[in-house]
Amino acid sequence: MAVAAAMPITPSIVGALSCQRDSYLQNLETEVVACEEYTPPKGNQQSGKAKTKKSTDPSKVNGSANSAAPQRTWMIEFADSVLFPEGGGQHSDHGFITPLGVKGSAIPIENIQRHGLRCIHFSQTPLEVGTKVRQTVYYARRWDLMQQHTGQHLLSAIMDGMDLPTLGWSMGQPGEMNYVELPRKPTDAEIVRIQQETNAVIRQNLPITVETPEGKGSSKLPTDYDGEQGVIRFIKIGDLDYNACCGTHLQQTSHIGLVLLHHTQSIRGTNCRLYFSAGDRAINLATESINGLRNLAVSLSSSAAPEEVAAKVQGLSEQVSEGRKREKRMMAELAKFEAQQIRETLQCAVSAFSHRPDDGLDFINLALIELRDTLKGNGVVVLCTGDTKTPGSLVITGQAALVETLSAKVKDIVKNVKGGGKGEKWQGKVTEWQKGEIDALKSAVEEI
Repeated sequence: MAVAAAMPITPSIVGALSCQRDSYLQNLETEVVACEEYTPPKGNQQSGKAKTKKSTDPSKVNGSANSAAPQRTWMIEFADSVLFPEGGGQHSDHGFITPLGVKGSAIPIENIQRHGLRCIHFSQTPLEVGTKVRQTVYYARRWDLMQQHTGQHLLSAIMDGMDLPTLGWSMGQPGEMNYVELPRKPTDAEIVRIQQETNAVIRQNLPITVETPEGKGSSKLPTDYDGEQGVIRFIKIGDLDYNACCGTHLQQTSHIGLVLLHHTQSIRGTNCRLYFSAGDRAINLATESINGLRNLAVSLSSSAAPEEVAAKVQGLSEQVSEGRKREKRMMAELAKFEAQQIRETLQCAVSAFSHRPDDGLDFINLALIELRDTLKGNGVVVLCTGDTKTPGSLVITGQAALVETLSAKVKDIVKNVKGGGKGEKWQGKVTEWQKGEIDALKSAVEEI
């Protein structure tokens, strides 16, 4: 009796994955329908002059980019997936794959991507086609991502009613803030109102549903997503909001917990980023802020009340400002004193040497102002700052011929000096004074 060949499995497409049909699902038994080794695009290679940035190469997600032999990576497609692929502004899920009926440990998965309509899982371990597996999502991460994403939908819906349309948004990595981009900066009163109204809707516990109406398209689809063959999902929050989105979402607004607005940042002219966090992430960030405020209060010998800490910080800032003013006045007085010492030296010598270990180029410039009449064609002065094993500044000024002679000697004496000049002034920067160089430079000046 002939046995019919098994029909090939048609995998679920992105838009109709189990994680999208039921975002609260944590485990799924499925099987491998495709597995091929990942080959990085040749164009991914960067020149040595390129700026360092986070790699998007899936083969480097779990391994070191600097290892001698990059770890091999496989692209695995399953019949279905409880692990959400990155998209819609939402990061991909993390989880693991456990092969069923065979010996082997669980395989961690930290990168899932959408390739057209396909859901691709990047793995350091290959799996044979037909292997039965159990997928498990790290649900704490999923819950956090859903709170941020659904929180953004609700936040944007509230702001739409206030003539503050969302131009774009960015979800922060777990533990970080998110932001929405707006066409203008909200006023302080608007920010208070936005937060109050958003959290009022959260407490109303409106239902959040997913609809996939036939024939209804969206202008927000990625260019490589086939809208005719794929599934276009719309997220509905009660009667308040209706937007196309592929992400995983909560089932009711109360599960968002809360939305906390942070600060704003002006960008691209009049546009503004409004930073926010939602749910447990907002609570954790608030807790960190409270603990930070408490630690700051201890350092300031203050209570942890925000207004008292702010007053203490303001007082400290005023003290620092006054201290800097006093420092400038004292430096000016010291520069006058140093200039007088140089004048007295030049009365009986053609050269003078000044070394101030703890002062910088500002001090040298103040001294030069005091010496501008003294050095008109008479003698030469070398002023330097810094000390052994530290950086410093160096200026040679005075008679042009003497400046040229000393600048040539400086390059021989001071190993780590770079500078230049012509005529009556030569200026250089010492990246690090070596032992004996300052004394040697002083001797060279005195020999003049």
